[in-house]
Amino acid sequence: MQTAKIFFRVKNNDISSLKLDVYNLMTKTYIELGQKPSDEQIKLNSRLLYNDLIHYYGGMTMEEVSYIFEAGVRDGTDGSSCFLNVRQWSVWLKKHKTSEALLRQTNQLTMWDRYQRSQKQISLTINQAKLLK
Repeated sequence: MQTAKIFFRVKNNDISSLKLDVYNLMTKTYIELGQKPSDEQIKLNSRLLYNDLIHYYGGMTMEEVSYIFEAGVRDGTDGSSCFLNVRQWSVWLKKHKTSEALLRQTNQLTMWDRYQRSQKQISLTINQAKLLK
């Protein structure tokens, strides 16, 4: 985990790269949803998301936020179609934050922790396979 990507620890020299990461996440999510907003709309929503992350979700990393957006796009548990807007990403982020807090209170592994462990295990498996060749 890169501490430079934790939103509440953003330093002046990291702001531009972090804003670019948020813009890229916004663009990627629009593509995943099959939406084609204008570049101006992507820029505006990126600024809004960046501000939300700074003010309300400061303990998350950019990698975790990306994971939340990917899960949100693919979730579809309510059966409705999804559009990317402030309300939608607020629902995704708040749902994640709340569920993670509940799991931590009961000393259970969070979904984020499970995801990170599975990614680490996949990486170890790939590295072992390379060594066997």
